[in-house]
This record gives sequence, structure tokens and C-alpha cells, in this order.
Amino acid sequence: MASKADIEHHYDVDNDFFALFLDKKYRAYSCGVWKKACELEQAQEDKFKRLCHYANVTQGDHVIDIGCGWGGLMHYIVDHYPNTQVHGLTLSTRQFEYVNHARNQNLSVDLCSWQDYLVPEHKFDSIISIGAFEHFASFEDHAVSRQREIYRTFFDWCQSISTSEAQIGLQTIVISRAPNSVSEVRDSRYLLNKVFPGSALPSISDIQAAIIDKYEISAVSCIGLDYARTLNEWKQRLVINKAIIIERYGQNLFDHYSIYFDAAQRCFETGYIDLYQVSLKRVKPVRILTK
Repeated sequence: MASKADIEHHYDVDNDFFALFLDKKYRAYSCGVWKKACELEQAQEDKFKRLCHYANVTQGDHVIDIGCGWGGLMHYIVDHYPNTQVHGLTLSTRQFEYVNHARNQNLSVDLCSWQDYLVPEHKFDSIISIGAFEHFASFEDHAVSRQREIYRTFFDWCQSISTSEAQIGLQTIVISRAPNSVSEVRDSRYLLNKVFPGSALPSISDIQAAIIDKYEISAVSCIGLDYARTLNEWKQRLVINKAIIIERYGQNLFDHYSIYFDAAQRCFETGYIDLYQVSLKRVKPVRILTK
């Protein structure tokens, strides 16, 4: 799993830096849903709407957001579902401080991984995780086929912290196939080594194997091209703010994010990697009737 240091390597550049290319309302650092949206802000809100539906969030629920970022989903939930309590988990110190600064009585956040989060006294009614699942198993874990054990442990943990009717709204990037070209190998290596160290992408079969006898897939959306469009939008905003970024953070950081966005966009456009949004319901025990 990506360590706290791995996460902070990427996410703790500066909160103001990310604000220069992410949407202004939610500061959401993951794929938006572009089915009806014409601008980034609406695409991110539509993403939140779908994931809340997938997790069956209702008014008055207790919801946990695993990998909460800067709290965009959390604010969306408290704004759209009255009397709802939302708790976030993050490994980024700067994100933790940003969410804490909001001082909303319906929001709370912990600076810890899901493995270190203790089972709460009041169990959660809904679980949502957007863009965190990719960080749960490392390249080394995949090399020795340990990733499915880690994913199974995660879904066991989800059951331990939630009610018997709780659903999961999961959004994750997945690896779709082996690379077809040197360019795809180069792009993927840059993303794994330079952008998200300590992380590796799951496959759909990894997820399917990990939820056996725990959860069943009740709905799924495959929107890799939506991520390509989101990355393109981020790149445009990055370029618009190029002078500010170079003045504040240096040419190297601007170049790094420019290469990162281009490489990731190509990977989604070719189908080498994809983006899945999944609704998971608990598997109900099967009773075998005998005479």
C-alpha cells in the first residue's frame, strides 16, 4: 500500500497549487462525469451525485469517505442530504488541515489509513471511496500476487465498520490490458514511478475476486473517456496559470504535471487503463431448505 510519505509526495505540494487547475467549487481531484455536463464544476457534481446514489446515501445517514481529498464529496453530501454526518479519511496532512479548517459540525476527518481506523461505536450507513483503491496495493504486492488478499481485507473492514444494509460507492482506475506499445510502457512507468509511487492499479477481476461472499455488484459505469476529458480540462487550466505556477513553484513542477496529465490522458484514450464506478451491496446469507 502507498505509505503516508508516498501520498504526501504527490498531494502535499501546496493546497493553493491544486486550486489553480481543479474545479473551483469542490476541488475534486478525480474523474468527473461528462454525460450531461459542459463544464468541470458540473461534471464533478454529477460524479458525486452518482456515487451517492451507488452508496444509497439518504437523509440522516452516517457516511464515511475513504480518501476524502479536500472534502468536496463531504461538502456535497451535507449540502444535499440534511442531517447527514460525514467522516473522511486521508493520509495527506495538507488535505487534513484543509478539511478541518472548514469547521462544519456535520464533517469530521482523521489523518490515517483505513487499516488504522478503529471500528466506530456508531456504524456507517454508506461507504464511498473515490480514487483511493488504486493506492491500496503496491507494484511489489502485485508482483507476488498479494493484491487480492489486500483487497479482500479492505472489503472485510468495510463490513466491520458499516451496518448490514450499507452499500459501497466505489470509483477506481483499473488496468484493462497489457501495454501495446513502447509509448504505453513509458507513460505507465512515469505515472507509477514519478506521480503515484507505492501504488499499482487493480484489474476488474481483482475486485470481483475480492468481493466473493461479501458484496455483489448491483450497478457499474465504465467512463475512462470521461477521465481523458477531465485530464484535458485540468491541463488547459494548468497552462492558463503557467506563469503563476512557474513563479511560485518552479518550471520543474509545471513540466511534471504537464507530462503527467498528457501521459494519463493517452492511457485512457487508448483503453490501456479505464475508470469504473461500482455500486456494491452486501451479499445476503443463503438458506438451504431441507425436509
